[in-house]
Amino acid sequence: MDSNWTIRAEGLSKKFGMTLRRSMAYGLKDSLSRLCGNRVPSNVLRSGEFWAVKDVSFELHRGESLGLMGINGSGKTTLLRILNGIFAPDVGQVVMRGRVGALVAVGAGFSPMLTGRENIYVNGALLGLGKRDIDRKLDEILAFADIGAFIDSPVKHYSSGMVVRLGFAVAAMCEPEILLIDEVLAVGDINFQKKCYDYLHRLKRDGTSIILVSHSVGAIWAICDKGLLLHEGQVRSSGSVEDVLRAYSDLNARIALGRTKQSQPLPGFLQSADPLPTCYGGQKGGTGEVVVHEVTIGTLKRNGTQDDSLEFGESIAIEATIDVRTSIVSPIFRFTVDAMHYKYVASVDSFEQDLRLKTIAPGKFVLRVDIPRQNLMPGSYVLNMAVCKKGVDSHLFFWFGAASFQILHPRDKFLYSEANAVVYLGGEFSLTELAEQKVSGSMPVESRAVS
Repeated sequence: MDSNWTIRAEGLSKKFGMTLRRSMAYGLKDSLSRLCGNRVPSNVLRSGEFWAVKDVSFELHRGESLGLMGINGSGKTTLLRILNGIFAPDVGQVVMRGRVGALVAVGAGFSPMLTGRENIYVNGALLGLGKRDIDRKLDEILAFADIGAFIDSPVKHYSSGMVVRLGFAVAAMCEPEILLIDEVLAVGDINFQKKCYDYLHRLKRDGTSIILVSHSVGAIWAICDKGLLLHEGQVRSSGSVEDVLRAYSDLNARIALGRTKQSQPLPGFLQSADPLPTCYGGQKGGTGEVVVHEVTIGTLKRNGTQDDSLEFGESIAIEATIDVRTSIVSPIFRFTVDAMHYKYVASVDSFEQDLRLKTIAPGKFVLRVDIPRQNLMPGSYVLNMAVCKKGVDSHLFFWFGAASFQILHPRDKFLYSEANAVVYLGGEFSLTELAEQKVSGSMPVESRAVS
């Protein structure tokens, strides 16, 4: 049996009341029941309660790091506070082997009236360090925090970044066997973040186990060996960092897609008699000569239904129901794609694709665009549509946010990227070895390909 573990969590669950009044009422009732010798069931939800963490289990070994991810309210901080002993679990148990250093909240444990130097000694004592130990490490702590003469100023005058610097320096320099970090690295500047990353890697090499809570894909990818994704208090994905980051990205994209759909009007919202604004300040408008009633996007699945969650690299089918009210000469149909952080990242245009119609008579039509292979990075996207005429600046019809869709992460590859990447460039790579140069600075005379 493996005995090299430092953290072992088994079936951890924690519940809270939805309101403070309900929590206090249940707490008083449970305390009285225990005083009377009655058993209080802790694995059952009562009216007005919810599971902040539900049945979470994992094990962490010496020198390993775990990335804890999830959207806001998923239970990450509650789980970290259970591990740190701030909360007792209602169900399950957790065993920690070794000295624990924790940064669960920015400035937690700091007295605002004391100076930074005084808070170092107070926090060091709380972490189990004696005065001699702190004296020995004081210069190293001050150098790491790098807040200069402000170390002898009251902490209440510090910025949030300065508090994080000092708190991280104290927690890290106490040489913990276990280090718990909650969203701290996102506060400091880029130089401080690099210093933290370097120090965390050094702690890992020395055998420290690290649990890092972060929304940053880059931080989890750089620090962690494995991951855990929480959603609504439960484990949604666990295992390799790649698998957890895929699941986290897909979950965020799915939530964003759902919110986009809630803001979109239902099909058939624009009837034939509805007027159209001609300005571009709204979601839709135009001259009224053409009206688009519905836009759908997806891929044709085997069961014959459309799905707006598309696999990476999968073909895309766009369909639009169009009502042409007057004859249109040289019409152009255009679709553009917006990403979460960027506008107009891609477009497809009927004129550029050689659908060059001379005239469209009045009537109802279905316009279809088939895109054999897209190279959009995983995430959520919004589709816009416009109808115009060649050589005319104004739009016959425009619709911002006509449809939305999601690109899922591929399961056969890991596309590491931050959230601002929107296109995958599938280029072909080659590596050529240059021959040794006889004369310094001369051009190579021969080369060979490296397979």
